[in-house]
Amino acid sequence: MDETMRRKDRQLTALVANEILEKGEICQLALAAQGEPYLVTMNYGYRDSTLYFHCARAGKKLEVIEQNNRVCFTVVEHGAVLPAEKACDFTMKYRSVVGYGTARVIDGYQEKCEALGIIMAQYASGSFEFPEATLAATAVFAVDISSMAAKSNL
Repeated sequence: MDETMRRKDRQLTALVANEILEKGEICQLALAAQGEPYLVTMNYGYRDSTLYFHCARAGKKLEVIEQNNRVCFTVVEHGAVLPAEKACDFTMKYRSVVGYGTARVIDGYQEKCEALGIIMAQYASGSFEFPEATLAATAVFAVDISSMAAKSNL
């Protein structure tokens, strides 16, 4: 876990951080190249301190990762907005994970199928087959997590 969190009273354990990543549905992935930030919203899969993503074989994400493979990510479980009488007293109930890691493109046929299976398992149960044509048209990359921190305002 990252120890730099300002609100220690909201910090969650590494076990809970993993739970949030295992249950999450949407990941915000932040990339940077040539001094420019690039943020994308993606579905993902999570297993063993690694996030898995898929995208088109050509495009900005892969170009940016090729230039700079360091990434930041967040997954948030939204709870509810809690209104108040004063605007500055509104708050949000949530649990979230913020982390850092290194992205790598997955090229091997078997590893690519395994990664896509992990992504599918995030959203559905069962086993899946991936047609060769689909695999050929799809890029898959992983983010090996180097650090993360989770917090909650529930």
